[in-house]
Amino acid sequence: MAFFGVLTVAVVVTVAIVAFRGTDDQRFIRSAAEMEAFARTMKDGDRLGPRTVGGMDFEEVRRERGVVVFQQGVTLFSPYGYAWSPQGDPARLLEDMEWSEDHVDHYFEHLEGAFYSWQGRR
Repeated sequence: MAFFGVLTVAVVVTVAIVAFRGTDDQRFIRSAAEMEAFARTMKDGDRLGPRTVGGMDFEEVRRERGVVVFQQGVTLFSPYGYAWSPQGDPARLLEDMEWSEDHVDHYFEHLEGAFYSWQGRR
């Protein structure tokens, strides 16, 4: 009987993780148009502190070389979030750029349109 209790808890946790991930994806899809509109108002070199855009909270929003990075947070000292890059692959556009005193390697994965998921790794 204890095995079935543990199995039930494992199933519930797995379902909750899948449901949460789907919710995060849905939030991004609903927010993408407002994020793009906001990104278009920024000038190169703009670096803005915490704010909410399209219902999503970001610790920082910055624009460099036409790429707007929406930083959601930091996990294990590595920042993450989304990037908007209408000129294409943001890694190519930002490859020789240092964003801070602490070196961060940037990794981008195309999502849809001009949006990419972004993670900086130290």
